[in-house]
Amino acid sequence: MIRFIFLVGCLILMTPVIMLGQTAEQEDIQFLIIEALTNNPDIAAELSRMDMLDQRITQAGALDDPELRFKLMEMPGFKPSEAMYANLELMQMIRFPTKLSTQSDIASVQAEHAHHDHLHVVLGVIAELKSAYAMLWYARTAFALTQENQRLVEQILRTAQTRYAVGSSSQQDVLKTNIELARLKTKEASLKQEIIAAESMLRSILNRPATSPVGGIEMGPLPEVNQSLDDLLSFGLANKPMLVHDSLTVRESDLMLNLSRQEYLPDFNLSLEYVTSPLLGHKQWSVMVGITLPFAPWTLGKASARVQEAQAGRAMSASKFQSAKNMTYAKIQENYEAVRAYETEVKYYEQTILPQTKQSLQALMAEYQTGTTSYLMLLDTYRMYQEMSMDAAMARMKFEQTLARLEREVGVTDIRVVPIMEK
Repeated sequence: MIRFIFLVGCLILMTPVIMLGQTAEQEDIQFLIIEALTNNPDIAAELSRMDMLDQRITQAGALDDPELRFKLMEMPGFKPSEAMYANLELMQMIRFPTKLSTQSDIASVQAEHAHHDHLHVVLGVIAELKSAYAMLWYARTAFALTQENQRLVEQILRTAQTRYAVGSSSQQDVLKTNIELARLKTKEASLKQEIIAAESMLRSILNRPATSPVGGIEMGPLPEVNQSLDDLLSFGLANKPMLVHDSLTVRESDLMLNLSRQEYLPDFNLSLEYVTSPLLGHKQWSVMVGITLPFAPWTLGKASARVQEAQAGRAMSASKFQSAKNMTYAKIQENYEAVRAYETEVKYYEQTILPQTKQSLQALMAEYQTGTTSYLMLLDTYRMYQEMSMDAAMARMKFEQTLARLEREVGVTDIRVVPIMEK
C-alpha cells in the first residue's frame, strides 16, 4: 500500500502546473489517470478485497467459538419437570498456541497478497488507459489527415480539370483524381467507426456514462526514456507487484509447511459443567480436559501426507516465482527495445521524412499547375506523403502503447519515477 501511495504521489507531483487551467473540452492523460484511479470498478473491487482480507487476520489467530450446552437428563416420559439432572456445560476447543500464531501469519501474508494484487490491477488499468488514449489520438489524427488529403486531392482535381479544359492534360487525370477522392471518403467513414470504438473503450476504463463526450486529445512532445535497460531491469525485478506477490507466495508456502508439521502437535478441549438435581437437591461442578492424538498409529499417515503436500506446494511456488522473474526480465527487455525502435522511427518521420515529403509535394503541385511535371509524378508523391503521414501517426501510437506496456512490466505508472543508477 505504501508503494501505491508513493506512485500516486509521484504522479500528482509530476503533473504540469498548466493543467490547473484545463478545460472540459480537453482531456489530459494525467487527469485521466487520476480519474481512473478514483472511478475504475476493477480498482474499486480490489480495494474492497484488500479490506476483506485485512479483516481475516484477527479471525485467523482467534480461538474457535465456545459452545454452551444445556442438558436435561433422565426424564421419565419426556417430562422436563421430572428430569433427574439439569446440566449447564461450557466447552472450548483450544488449538496448540503455535498453530494460532502461524495461522495469523498466513492470513497476514494473504492480506499482503491483496495489496500487491491491487497494485497489479492499478498498473494494468493505467496501461490500458494509456493504450486507449493513444489509439483514440491515432484515429482522430488519421481522420484529420484524411480530411487534409481530401483538400489536397480536390486542389489537384481543380487543376486537372482546368488543364483538361484547355487541352493540356488527358481525361484520365481527372478520372484518377475522382477515384482517389472517393477512396479517401471511404477511408473517412471507416475512421469514424474507429474513433467511436476508441472513445467507447476510454469511457469504459474511466467508468463514464456511455453518452458522455470525450474531449480533445494531444500527445505533446515525444517522451524521453533516459533510463537504461539495466536501470529498468533492476527496478522491475525488485518492485513489480506481481513479482512481490509471487515471492510472498513462497513465504506463504513456507508457513503452510510449518503449519502442516504442527499437525503432529495435539489440540486441547476444555469443558466446565454445572450439574444440578432438582429432585435430589444436589449442586456440583465438573471439569473435563481432552487432548487430540494426532500421532496415533491409525492417524499418523494423514499428518505425514499433509506435510508432503505442503512440501510439494512450496516447491511449486518457488518454481513459479523463478518463472515469473524470467518472464519479467524477457518482457522488460522486449518492450524496452521496441520503445527504442519506435522512438527512432518517430524522430525520423518528424525530423526528416515528413518535412522533405511535404516540401516535395508542394513543389510538384506548383510545377503541375504550370505544366512542368507529369500527373503521375504528382500522384505518386501525394500518395507517398499520405502514406508517410499515416505511418508517422501509427509509429507514435505504437510508441505510446509500448511505453505503457513497459511501465506495467517495470511496475510503475510513469517511467520517470525509475531512478537512474550511477555509472
